[in-house]
Amino acid sequence: MIETTVMLLIAVPLLFSFLFLGLGKSMYKVLAWAFFVFGVIASVQLVRDGVGVYEITGPDFAMLENVVLVLEVLVILFILAVSAKYKNWPTLVLGIISAAVFAYTFTNAPHAESAVFNIDQFSQVMILIVNIVGTAIILFATGYMDEYEEHRHLNRQRTFYFTMSFFLASMNGLVMADTLGWLFLFWELTTLCSFVLISYNMDQEGINNGFRALALNLVGGIALSVGIIILALNYDIGTLSGIGIYAGTDATAMAAVALPVALLCIGGFAKSAQMPFQSWLLGAMVAPTPVSALLHSSTMVNAGVFLVVKLVPAFAGSSLGTAIAVYGSFTFVMCSALALSQRNAKRVLAYSTIANLGLIIASAGIGTPLAVAAAIMLILFHAISKALLFLCTGEIEHTIGSRDIEDMAGLIKKAPYLTTLAALGMVSMLLPPFGVLLTKWVSMEAASNNPIVIVFLILGSALTTVYYAKWLGTILSSTMDKYAVHNKRAETYFPLSVLGFSIVVSSVLVFSIYDYFIKPQVEILLNTAPAISGEAGQFTSEIGAFAYAAIFAVLALAIILYLATRSMFTPRMAGYYMCGENNMERDKLMFRNGLCTYDKSNVSNIYLQNTFGENKLTTLGYAISIILIVIALAGGVL
Repeated sequence: MIETTVMLLIAVPLLFSFLFLGLGKSMYKVLAWAFFVFGVIASVQLVRDGVGVYEITGPDFAMLENVVLVLEVLVILFILAVSAKYKNWPTLVLGIISAAVFAYTFTNAPHAESAVFNIDQFSQVMILIVNIVGTAIILFATGYMDEYEEHRHLNRQRTFYFTMSFFLASMNGLVMADTLGWLFLFWELTTLCSFVLISYNMDQEGINNGFRALALNLVGGIALSVGIIILALNYDIGTLSGIGIYAGTDATAMAAVALPVALLCIGGFAKSAQMPFQSWLLGAMVAPTPVSALLHSSTMVNAGVFLVVKLVPAFAGSSLGTAIAVYGSFTFVMCSALALSQRNAKRVLAYSTIANLGLIIASAGIGTPLAVAAAIMLILFHAISKALLFLCTGEIEHTIGSRDIEDMAGLIKKAPYLTTLAALGMVSMLLPPFGVLLTKWVSMEAASNNPIVIVFLILGSALTTVYYAKWLGTILSSTMDKYAVHNKRAETYFPLSVLGFSIVVSSVLVFSIYDYFIKPQVEILLNTAPAISGEAGQFTSEIGAFAYAAIFAVLALAIILYLATRSMFTPRMAGYYMCGENNMERDKLMFRNGLCTYDKSNVSNIYLQNTFGENKLTTLGYAISIILIVIALAGGVL
């Protein structure tokens, strides 16, 4: 049964991609609903099928291997053709290097005799994320893209839905494939899809950012392919699981494969937009909001951290692992600081995404069972919360015509349900008892023996609290602005509600999720699992504990009290007195100042551009992150 589900999870999204391409716009909503239903059923079915290995051999393998070969050639030809067409010479050079590496691999590396799909608990978690969160994003897009294209005079939705669906098929293949050659194909397909989606608007800004994403991910892809070649030629390793098995034999074997493992990790860093590769993910903000949500939550960036966590057995407890932990924690604190200076909501979320992926990589680098458990849990909880926040930001932009956080003041009056969902997404990133906070707690416990890493994690977490608290306070504030006209569409608000509900349910069931998915996976990777439990309503780990159930009870009581008493304490404001002559006939927020000219009252958050601005920190971040990567590579060589 598992074999059928595996094939369906790749084939059916491909089928939907061609249906979107071939059918008219009138069918997009129907297809999106059907795709969402399939994603939920198929991903849950894979979990029900259990873990196992699906191996393809014989004539079936020979046929599919030829398909893989053709697709790899087509990917390279597309990269070369599009780079030449737009005269993007750096990308063209990287494409030529990729072609040369592929040619060398094809002629020198031993050819596999079978292909293996390894379905473990981590793959099941990733499949749930990709196929529930990912299809919910596509469903949201059917209520979003018409208005988006109308404002920009575009008509490219066939390309949009085709590529989004193809993206999900590629991600499904990537997180299930164990054979490194097939994993690399799916890896490159996600790179290609991201280029098409980021360039969606086909203006100069979109094309430039698309090529930036393509170039930086090609750098990571080249590192990944070179690592695969070294593993195949020198150690006869052709599967992802085989790396851990080989490295786990003794310290000598781990040291022997350190260089190719470091190269594979660099591929993961680039895919996850870690410093100094982060600019491609920031540039992806020019694409439609569903693209941003898909790249930042359920697909592209998670592929990188997925690979790094899978490689934990090959560097746990080594100098390479320590370098990875410091590198990830540095990205976490640096990008958290950069997020503090942003007032563009999508850039805040972009830096937050990069930062949290850095936290995941830091946890993987620490390499203890407690840290690895935190890494896998954070991938799950972060994907749900960040998808909700990105989609809410897109809908807020359609509601008020801006993604500037300061323009969102009083949003609770204009769009109360949307604001509530956005607030839930932010709170879930900040406070107990939600899953993201619990996993950060566990990560910091696991890092307690490394003073550099623990300081970076504490600082990054503190900065995260500040920038989300500013945003949260703004949308929940009261203003004199008029209510906005807001149409609630099922295609828009159903996926938002599903994601909000998933945040609450996954946090309530965090210990069941840990027992069913996380604990067995950590035992597979490290042969032991940490002591984490939630018995008797108490969150308990190896170092600390707190009353987990009591926090939920207090939170629920606070919500009930607010709903019961909110009308008693809400003031009715007729206007503002602004210490000047209010110009009531023109605008209630206008007043005459001391020079007898008109001013508009303005209250805003502090963004500390002179301290945490991009022009202040980015160059420093580039320099330090490159040094840390060189140190990691040096550890692999030496």
